[in-house]
Amino acid sequence: MQISVLIADDHRSFRKSLKAALECEESIRVVGDAENGARAVEACERLKPDLVLMDILMPEMSGFAACRLIKQLHEETRVLMLSMHLKEAYVKEALKAGASGYVLKDDAMNELVSAIAAVAGGERYLSPKLAGVILRRWLGNGDGDRVAFDFLSLREREVLWLVSERKHPGEIADALGLSHKAIENHLASIVRQLDDHEMPALVSLAVRSSISNT
Repeated sequence: MQISVLIADDHRSFRKSLKAALECEESIRVVGDAENGARAVEACERLKPDLVLMDILMPEMSGFAACRLIKQLHEETRVLMLSMHLKEAYVKEALKAGASGYVLKDDAMNELVSAIAAVAGGERYLSPKLAGVILRRWLGNGDGDRVAFDFLSLREREVLWLVSERKHPGEIADALGLSHKAIENHLASIVRQLDDHEMPALVSLAVRSSISNT
């Protein structure tokens, strides 16, 4: 089945290039576009797409506000944020608004098809570059969010740092002299502990995204 997609961005040239690129994919059908958040909400009501590609900074209504409205009106519709901003605060706000993922515009043409498939399938998605930045920032933080970090073993901390460097499980296994299965077990334990100790969902998402997108 094709994934129906609505593109919302205030730059006409970007919308056109994005539409042209996506229309080359058999699994994706672009059903419309909108130049701002308010139009995106209207178009979503009319076209009922499976997924909305949403810019953040748009006139009349921001992508955050549009996302919140769309999720209130059409809970089943997925929203994937597109932004040129490598800011953790923006990602947090996007997830709070109900978005299922965040893709950097610089990397959009390379990873957007995979991101759309993941989000349409009920998963969450972060650009690998952004996931690494978030993890390194968190690991380097001396207080606050670092509380749950104390629950991790020394080995788990080593694994987590290599994840932040965008190493895939095989590379981590080689670096630490462990089996691939052992690394997978460590990753599962890390995510479970972060979730159990009420770490921001963003950190667990970064762990998953850094591994699944390498």
